[in-house]
Amino acid sequence: MKIAIDARALLPPTTGIGTYTRAIAAGLAEQPGLEVCLFSPRPLPESDGPRRWSVRADRHPLGMVWVQTALPHRARDWGADALLAALTIGPARGCLPFVSVVHDLTPWTHPEWHRARTIIGFVPLWDWTAERASRLICVSRATARELIQVYPETRSRVRVVPHGVDPDFSPPRDGMDLDGTRQRFSGGRRYILYLGTLEPRKNVETLVAACDLLWRRSPGAPDLVLAGGAGWKTSGLDGRIAASPFRDRIHLPGFAERATARDLYRAAEVFVYPSLAEGFGLPVLEAMASGTPVIVSTAEALREVAGEAALFAEARDAAGLARAIERVLEDRALASHLASAGLARAAEFSWGAAAQATARVLEEAAREGA
Repeated sequence: MKIAIDARALLPPTTGIGTYTRAIAAGLAEQPGLEVCLFSPRPLPESDGPRRWSVRADRHPLGMVWVQTALPHRARDWGADALLAALTIGPARGCLPFVSVVHDLTPWTHPEWHRARTIIGFVPLWDWTAERASRLICVSRATARELIQVYPETRSRVRVVPHGVDPDFSPPRDGMDLDGTRQRFSGGRRYILYLGTLEPRKNVETLVAACDLLWRRSPGAPDLVLAGGAGWKTSGLDGRIAASPFRDRIHLPGFAERATARDLYRAAEVFVYPSLAEGFGLPVLEAMASGTPVIVSTAEALREVAGEAALFAEARDAAGLARAIERVLEDRALASHLASAGLARAAEFSWGAAAQATARVLEEAAREGA
């Protein structure tokens, strides 16, 4: 079976959906009897490892227009049996069956969190995608419930396939230079870590407020590292950081490539992910796999992913979040328990299992479209 994948998420700067696209493409390419081709409106960056798939890139300036015009023809001419719409939106016309990957529904439930161009160019095409998709893969049960609630007619076509976690994310070994990582990112001081795109729904402003409270009570508490590329609508966060009396203790290293992210997780005292809403929350798994204690918000998908292996705090409650961080920093037995529980939880997720499940869904779509 020949699988075409919409690979726009691999165009820089990559985000969590780019991580998903690369991992699921690699996993599918390893499945017996599957041939994979990545399609893109523009040339993709060079692969950082052995290429297990073919690539067909155009030179089209507008990715969403390309999806609706060129992609169906390119995939059909290649002989694809099914298309994986890794960025959710699929072609509104054409005979090629496609599977839409639904990462989250915040463009519809909370459009105020997104760029205007996302809402204008993305949301109007969603109704067509929901109607035409042969199957819809949701990355968590929470996302599936939300999708079915909004679009009850999709129920029979929805499948849940959780993410995996890259084996590169693992606990530090003896002799690793954790001090060097601290020197690079926090002036040599211990740090609390957030890693992810800096955008409104990640609720990073509340984390800054929580750390302000923590530092007032405990001047010796670790610094805060906010690792991630600037997304959109960041003026509120920028203002909150500038107004902090502890501004010099807040570090902004920018976008973190995979190797950098791995180093950051390993050297952190605690990882905090206070997001208001998530479809899955991949950084939570990566931190757990790195042996780092984790604190997350009570968002439904984060509860599902973290299970019993994290501390939880209400997303908007800065004081409650500060108390949770303080508990982990002061109670080493608790920190050790969370680290061990996180490792066990992360081991339950793999990209290999995700790829196998995705292949089954693609086979369903291909059979139905034959």
